[in-house]
Amino acid sequence: MQGRQHHPHTATPIADVILPKRGKKRGSYSCGRCGVPKKGHVCSFPKDLNPISNPNPDLTPNPSENPSPNPESFRLPSPLSVVRPQSPPPPPPPQQRLILPQLRRALSFDDIDVTDSCKSDDEEEELFFDPDNESDLIGSGKLPGCCLWEVFKRLPPPALLAAARVCKGWKDISRRVWKSAEELRLRVPVKAQIGLVGSVLKKCPGLVKLSVTMESDVDATMLACIAFSCPKLDSIEIFTSGTSVNRITGDELGRFVADKRCLTNLKMEGCSNLGGFTLCSTSLSTLWLSDLYCHSKMVFNCPNLKEISLDFSRQENDTTDLTLMVEGLGRSCPRLQSIHIASIRLTNAVVLALTAANLRGLQMLSLVLGSEITDASVAAIASSYSSLELLDLSGSSISDSGIGMICNVFPETLSKLLIAVCPNITSSKHSYLLP
Repeated sequence: MQGRQHHPHTATPIADVILPKRGKKRGSYSCGRCGVPKKGHVCSFPKDLNPISNPNPDLTPNPSENPSPNPESFRLPSPLSVVRPQSPPPPPPPQQRLILPQLRRALSFDDIDVTDSCKSDDEEEELFFDPDNESDLIGSGKLPGCCLWEVFKRLPPPALLAAARVCKGWKDISRRVWKSAEELRLRVPVKAQIGLVGSVLKKCPGLVKLSVTMESDVDATMLACIAFSCPKLDSIEIFTSGTSVNRITGDELGRFVADKRCLTNLKMEGCSNLGGFTLCSTSLSTLWLSDLYCHSKMVFNCPNLKEISLDFSRQENDTTDLTLMVEGLGRSCPRLQSIHIASIRLTNAVVLALTAANLRGLQMLSLVLGSEITDASVAAIASSYSSLELLDLSGSSISDSGIGMICNVFPETLSKLLIAVCPNITSSKHSYLLP
């Protein structure tokens, strides 16, 4: 019996043997890189392996060289050595997309040293731009980084918040401007909540000087927000406008001043609800309080206080004891250089208590609206404080003789004398007697 002859056959392509039919829309149960079943398998081939490339070109069959291969010499490779062919890589992106990085680098700050151009700013500005950070690429154009920094520093808070929404680079610059800010002026609208003020203040951890104009009522919550958000605060000004009311009490203000050990300047309007208060601070040097009314106790324990301004209400039923207050100033504030008191309850007794305090460094004295201040008060001031540079007795009852006394005692030191609204002065020539 003659043996069965094998019919020669051509090599079957690997893709036709291994790849499933395209008509089936089922997922493969074998690994796409090595061909091993996926269940319980961890592939050792890298994920970025290109299945199109053939790592060994010698294994690729060439029909021209071997038109009728030996069936015993051709064997299908094992699944471990098969690399699944996939669709060809996508075409390269169009040329327009390559222009985008160049546009983003147009305002790059990589080559600018901001520490040289902004030496007077906060120390955090030394790392203002990172040469290796692509997020610093902003906008279009070729504006230098130092110029853009100076522009952002001069923007008001609303404009700075709007600029932060332009692009990622401007947002980063705005954030760094907020962090380096040392002085801030805010106007709080009527319907604004305390969270809005807190969110703005948290942007400025290095804030030193703060000025707040309140169009709504202000209370201890605002003081607590300022104390928490501004640990380095050196100066604070709180102004009221319109129908806003300052509801801060004396105890709340005293705790705020005692906790802010670096506070040197405090100015506040609308202090009619303070009542009795005690201010204790070793750093406070300037204190302005206005709209004071009916204070049972006013104690200023500030040994380094140099300037004080107290503006009282014009109401007739004000019961504040100014004499007792002035005596306390002489004992607890020996370094006072400037005193301003505006009250209709100023009398000769208050002036005598002030002269008895013996404030040797006093240079400016302003006692306004004291209709009971007479020439006797002028004589006491001239005998105790002969080195005054400014004297304001507007609204008093001094006469021409008191003016002459002032001109004789202060021939060289006094540079400014204010005597407006003094009905007992009949001559105008005394204004020319001072050098």
